[in-house]
Amino acid sequence: MRISPVKIISLLFFIFSGLYLYYAYQIRVFSFDENAPFNAKTFPIYLGYTGLFFSGLYIVLPEKKPSNVNLSVLDYRKTITLVILMIIYGITILKAGYFLSTSFFLVLSYITLGEKRWFWVFTLSFPFVAIFMFLLHGLLDIYLRDPFLKYLGIIG
Repeated sequence: MRISPVKIISLLFFIFSGLYLYYAYQIRVFSFDENAPFNAKTFPIYLGYTGLFFSGLYIVLPEKKPSNVNLSVLDYRKTITLVILMIIYGITILKAGYFLSTSFFLVLSYITLGEKRWFWVFTLSFPFVAIFMFLLHGLLDIYLRDPFLKYLGIIG
């Protein structure tokens, strides 16, 4: 019996989603935010459950058309580079702040994946992160610690 690569990937994603969900419950929120309908742990918890649900479906349900993956044509270098970038992002987000670390992570990820149009690389990184941060910080009142923007006087 041969196990499909899709089932193996689904199992790995199921394990990843379970770990993500565990750590999502470990997120500390302010005491006045605990009973709010939306706080810092709401979206990560829903995302973890969604990942568990869909990857569990892929594991349990039979495949209609099994896929054959040619492992020799996969680009392992890009994958390993992206994993290293994610690790560096996780390490630097507390020191550099959300805006800088996320923007540089996106720029380096786009370059790693082969995007050559610099206009789109910068348009989809710095302004996109700024808009997202405005939505979180300005509209939803979710505080993101950001030493860089605090230094510039944009956030308090």
